[in-house]
Amino acid sequence: MKRLAALLAALLFSPAAGAQPAPPSPAPAAASIPRPIGAVQPLSGAAPGTQPRPQVRRAAPKAPPAPAGPKPDVKLTLDAPTTHGPWTVRVANAGDIPVRLVADARLLTLELTPRGARKPLRCQLPADMRPADDTDRTLVLPPKRSYSESFEPRLYCFGERELEALEATTIVVARLGWPERANGRGPHVVSAIEGVEPEVAPLADLESPPVSLPDEPTPMAPAEPPRTAEDPDPVHLALGSTRAVDAQSAENLALTVTLRNDGKRPVRVRFRPETLGFEVTSSSGVQHCGWPAMPSAPTRDYFSTLAPGGAESLTVLVGDYCGRAPFERPGLVVLRPNLDTRRASGAPIGLKTFDGVVIAATPSVVRLHTGYAKPRIERSRLDPAQ
Repeated sequence: MKRLAALLAALLFSPAAGAQPAPPSPAPAAASIPRPIGAVQPLSGAAPGTQPRPQVRRAAPKAPPAPAGPKPDVKLTLDAPTTHGPWTVRVANAGDIPVRLVADARLLTLELTPRGARKPLRCQLPADMRPADDTDRTLVLPPKRSYSESFEPRLYCFGERELEALEATTIVVARLGWPERANGRGPHVVSAIEGVEPEVAPLADLESPPVSLPDEPTPMAPAEPPRTAEDPDPVHLALGSTRAVDAQSAENLALTVTLRNDGKRPVRVRFRPETLGFEVTSSSGVQHCGWPAMPSAPTRDYFSTLAPGGAESLTVLVGDYCGRAPFERPGLVVLRPNLDTRRASGAPIGLKTFDGVVIAATPSVVRLHTGYAKPRIERSRLDPAQ
């Protein structure tokens, strides 16, 4: 009996066959720690409370620059025998490698440093008269050969300050090309010729050694009229005009002419368009231009009286005097006005007037952008071989 009771007790209190044991009780959750606002959530696997390392992107290594070829042995020189021109620039290839040259004096930049000046004045043509790229007037410059071109410095150094700086002892440095674009991208005034080895390095510009403008004979001042017993205070008139005129074309080219009385007594004079004339110097040569008709019969209204120290101005169209001939091509035009009243006297109507000639001491310079003639193709040439 005792053995049967023990067997029943074992069956009642032992787990059933194939039953799984109960899982262990979960551990109590750790108390959560509040994070400050703006704290960075640590990356997975990072220890709590540590900051993540920033991800650094490494730039790809730059390709090494292409090796530059030898520098071409090309020299620029300036010949300035006078203060107002013409001047000549010369480019010589002293090396042994032929190069491509933009042989165009329109690319010149002049730096003028007058005596006592701290900074130079920079002179160059306006944009519409200057080449925009290096495709025009190119020339193959062989070794030991040169190219030369003459130019008018007053066409570049235009304006009151620049014209005044063209004087003796002024230091001038010339640059040919594009000095403001010397970044290696072009355009270039000197470059390699395709297929020629070694390939020379390109040059954006060439710079000349400085030169000093020479002394020139001082122009004689106009002689004062002789004094006589009958006329102790003779007439002394002076003629002047606008110093510089920048003209897009010759059409409607206007010039202001001023007559001044530098004498000591009033002067009655016929100062009108028909008594004016001009001596014009341009690429076409020298031409004397006058009013196309003779002065008409005098009347009192045609005459004006200039007091001592007084002046009178008159603006005229130069084309009414000269026509088209001096303005066929763009460039520098020099105008020197004159007054001639010998055929416009007031004597026929009983007036005592000035009956003579007055020539301006200083001419006017005109920078003409466009001429009447169709532009022609300019081709640069090498200097004769020596």
